[in-house]
Amino acid sequence: MEELIGQAGQALDSSDAELLAFLNPTDSGDLEKLLNGLQLAASLADQAGLAEVTFGTGEDAKGFTKEEIGRLKGKINVAFANACIIPSSNCGIPDPLAAHRQFLSRIVRSRRANLPRPKIFTTNYDLVIERALDELGYPYIDGFSGTVDRRLNLAYYGLDFHRVETTSQQVVARAESALYLHKIHGSVNWKTKIGDTAGVTTLEVVQVEAGTASVEEPVLIYPTTAKEGDSLSYPYSDLMRLLSDAVQQNDTAVLTVGYGFGDPHINRILLRSLAINPAINVLAVDPYAILEKTDLAKAVLDDDLVGSTLEGRALPTRETPLGALARADDSRIAVLTGPAGEFVNLVDLLPEPGLDLQVNAPAAIMTLVESLEKITSASGTAGTSDDDGGDEE
Repeated sequence: MEELIGQAGQALDSSDAELLAFLNPTDSGDLEKLLNGLQLAASLADQAGLAEVTFGTGEDAKGFTKEEIGRLKGKINVAFANACIIPSSNCGIPDPLAAHRQFLSRIVRSRRANLPRPKIFTTNYDLVIERALDELGYPYIDGFSGTVDRRLNLAYYGLDFHRVETTSQQVVARAESALYLHKIHGSVNWKTKIGDTAGVTTLEVVQVEAGTASVEEPVLIYPTTAKEGDSLSYPYSDLMRLLSDAVQQNDTAVLTVGYGFGDPHINRILLRSLAINPAINVLAVDPYAILEKTDLAKAVLDDDLVGSTLEGRALPTRETPLGALARADDSRIAVLTGPAGEFVNLVDLLPEPGLDLQVNAPAAIMTLVESLEKITSASGTAGTSDDDGGDEE
């Protein structure tokens, strides 16, 4: 944390270092736990009207003022905002967004025109998806209205893009290559703005330039264990409602990439949808969280693994949320692990834009399953599933 704060151009004084030590005395490396302690101290000072909060007991006790706690919290927010400006100019990758562009392109362009728009939900704060979409030239709706002064207006998720004749101004058809983007934990370029209209206090979320976070004006990112409670407040509650609506639609498939099922408020929505929506398919992708290295090596050599359960092949799963999903006796849930589950390899498994777009939904699901079998078999990587799988639609 001290290193991140320094990289963001902030200076740590003695009280900052002492407070960090009190918050994380065992240096456990649990970032959320450290930040949760800081958030609780700040909330306690606010709610109880305390000028100082004391940590520790007896001779080891030390008090920190409300200002010291708030200042460190602001410095950490600036550090996170700076760390989320990716890809960095010195990342060493010639084309760092190539896999993201391919992922987005195949999801959008492989989709039949009569289907609803693809919807991307991300818990990430960075602007990688937005940058990749800009490079592709794809139009997208992210819930913000305006151009210069951009404000969050969730009613914009009810809009769409259509092509019109330039001469007659008649609508021709829906525009191609468009999608909806939802950042359900906020973003590195979001800030809150409190206003007053005719004596009525208002709270708005506005978009700002990335890198403008300061100690006095933090951006809307703060990954504490209290984020489930934060999800009940605006705008997160409304964004979570949109996620819930999306996964309850008929003939829906959910593809999770890089999500470890560590957020209870998101898990609750996905699990409830599995309980009440028989027409949903889930494909969870993770290269490491499902099998231990030795079992993964066995899986790579098992030609009969695809299409069977891990338990049936005597492959114990890890004690992780994704491991539990892999053990689930539900044909609507599939998992992909091993090298094929790395994002840069996953994008090659998605159907190419040239596929037959008239294929019906069940056949489209089987197309992805067959492509996974073919590629993982040929490359010697490990693809595993619990029975049937889902595609990206």
